[in-house]
Amino acid sequence: MTAPEPADASPAERWPDALEAALARTRGTLSRCVMLRETASTQDHARAAGIEPGTVVVAWRQTAGRGRLGRAWADTGTDGVAATFALPAAPPESLAMRSAVAAASAARRFVAGDACGVKWPNDVVVDGRKLAGVLVERIDGTALVGIGINVRQTSFPPPLDGHATSLAMHGPAPDRLDVLVALLEEIGIAFAADAADIYRTYRALDRLSGRNCAFLTPEGQVEGLVEEVDPLRGLRVRDGAGVRFLPAATTSVVPPASGSRYGGTHGSA
Repeated sequence: MTAPEPADASPAERWPDALEAALARTRGTLSRCVMLRETASTQDHARAAGIEPGTVVVAWRQTAGRGRLGRAWADTGTDGVAATFALPAAPPESLAMRSAVAAASAARRFVAGDACGVKWPNDVVVDGRKLAGVLVERIDGTALVGIGINVRQTSFPPPLDGHATSLAMHGPAPDRLDVLVALLEEIGIAFAADAADIYRTYRALDRLSGRNCAFLTPEGQVEGLVEEVDPLRGLRVRDGAGVRFLPAATTSVVPPASGSRYGGTHGSA
C-alpha cells in the first residue's frame, strides 16, 4: 500500500516543471529529466532503459533501492528522495569523490553547522549517522550515479535506528522537491568543477579520519585508526602492526553492527 503523502510536500504534479527548471542550473552537466511516479529502483530503471549521459531519473517513490556491494536501501515511502544520474564514464574513484561532495553539499543546505560530512568512500553522515548513500556503476561508456537521501523521517525501525538519520532529525523537515532541486544543482557544480577543487572539498568534508574502523581487504579484515583519507588513492590506517595503506580499489568498509554509528570509535564503520 502506498504511504500517505506528507501534508506539506509539493504534489507530484509540480515536480516535472521544477526539475526541468533546475536542469538549466546544472552548468551543462544535465539536460533531461525522467520522472517516475513509482519504481523499484531508479538505478535499475536507468540501466534497463539505457539512458544517455546528461539524463537524471527521479522517483516520487522508490520501493527497492540498492546500495554498494548489493546492500538494500529501505523503502522510505514519501519520506526520502531517490535519483540516478547518467554521466560520462570516468575512473570510479573520481566519480565517487564528486558524487559524495554533491550529495553532502546538497544536504548541508538543510543542516545547520558543520556536522554533515562524508564517510569514505561516499556515504553522507551527520554526527556519525548515515543520511545519504551513493551507488556508482559503469555501463559501457556511461556512469550511473544513484543517490538516496533520507529527508522527512522522524524515526527508523531496527536495525536502522542505531545508525540512520534524516534531514528532519536535524532541523525543520524540508520539502523533498527542494532537496532534489538542491541535489541537481550540486551535481552540476561538482561535475563541472576542477578536480583539485573537488579534492580539497572532499578532504574538508571527511568525517572518517581520526576514527577507529574496520575494513575488508584482499588480505582479510583490517581494523584500526584512520589517519588519512585520500578519496582518489585510499586510506592510511594504523593498527597493531603499524601504519598500512589500503588501496581504494580493493578496500571496503565493514557495515556497522546494529545499534552502532557509522565511523564509530569501537571498530564499526
